[in-house]
Amino acid sequence: MRPPALRLRLLATSAASILVALLLAGVVISALFARHVERDLRAGLGDEMNRIIALLDADAPELAMRQPMSDPRYATPYGGIYWQVTDDASGTVMRSRSVWDKTLVLTEPLPAGGGLLETEIVDPEGTPALALARRLDFELDAGGTRALTIIAAEDRADLDQAITGFGFELFRALTILAVALFAASWVQIAVGLSPLSLIRRGVNAIRAGQAKALEGRFPVEVLPLVNEVNELLDTQERSISFARARAADLAHGLKTQLTVLNAEAAEVRAKGNAEAADAIEQLTADMAETIDHQLRLARLRHRSRSEHYATALSPVVNKVVAALQRTPKGQAINWDVALPEGLAIDLDPADLTELIGIVCDNAGKWGKARVVIAALGTQDWVRLTIDDDGEGLPDAAMAALGERGKRLDESRPGSGLGLSIAREIVTLNRGKLGFERSPLGGLRANIDLPPGRGAD
Repeated sequence: MRPPALRLRLLATSAASILVALLLAGVVISALFARHVERDLRAGLGDEMNRIIALLDADAPELAMRQPMSDPRYATPYGGIYWQVTDDASGTVMRSRSVWDKTLVLTEPLPAGGGLLETEIVDPEGTPALALARRLDFELDAGGTRALTIIAAEDRADLDQAITGFGFELFRALTILAVALFAASWVQIAVGLSPLSLIRRGVNAIRAGQAKALEGRFPVEVLPLVNEVNELLDTQERSISFARARAADLAHGLKTQLTVLNAEAAEVRAKGNAEAADAIEQLTADMAETIDHQLRLARLRHRSRSEHYATALSPVVNKVVAALQRTPKGQAINWDVALPEGLAIDLDPADLTELIGIVCDNAGKWGKARVVIAALGTQDWVRLTIDDDGEGLPDAAMAALGERGKRLDESRPGSGLGLSIAREIVTLNRGKLGFERSPLGGLRANIDLPPGRGAD
């Protein structure tokens, strides 16, 4: 399972925070706007209530207004704003023309003492309306009082429409703001994480062998990480150098003792015990080859996937063949080298020399008179084939070639470790090593390696 990216995690957290904050802001702003509009509506109705009270002529035998209300909506049937005055004693009702033939009905009792009632009613059109009502006692010029119930109401259609319209506008504004904040968060995260990209490039440079430590200007927050990585790299390099030095010292000490044993074997042979001397010399030879094998393995390079080479194949093969031709066995072999020009291998030059040297030495050792070296390059692979005209091996035995310490022919000297080193080199460099019967009658070694993709 692929681990989540830090950039996406931060962006998701930022996006969630922005959405929650904007959602809460939208709810609060909408509620504040609704309260503000309703407060204005109540204040307007309160002013209308005061005008109605001021214009009432309580001394008239019939309920009457000294002059009409100024708002023309009162004169329009179902105009959306209404007033109504009821004489509590006679039950006479006076109302604005906007009420038409309906009656404003309160659903709650009026408070005592002339208190103001604020309530919701159903207006003449059957829609919700906000109403203010109160019962007042008017003193008459002839003496006594007259109790009147005054109602001023206005439907909520305009109010609800204003709140709804404001909600849509607010949603669009908050959406634009969210997009802008998302973009700003992305830029902020990219800038904030840029030092990590610098660290990644530095690590890739270290893997490619272009640097030995993380270098550059880093923020204070990541300096501890950079220092820890550099210290780890330094410790690793010193540990590897120490291990290789100790391995070399151990090999030198063991080879010194093996030299002493060979000298003892010579003395044993001089005393007439040739069989014991041969056994000792064979044992010391195997031990020396094992030591050489381990030293060669210790020198192999462990590569990363970002590290690439472009080592020309032809010069390395010609150099190895020239060296083998100077050996007694190599002089008797006809080395037939047919390589395309410009073919390169994605392999360290020293490791490529070691690999070809092992396989060609093995072919020269088992071949009778001829060894053919050829290569074929494609976009994905370079195949190097090495054929000898020796006796070959059974098909079942070829799969065991290159296994550590396994020899398929005990009649010749050697420990069988050379091909295991070759297989180790090929495996470390993402290649393949296989064997099959050669058209020449002996053994064919197929070495598949990636083509060169970097500077040698």
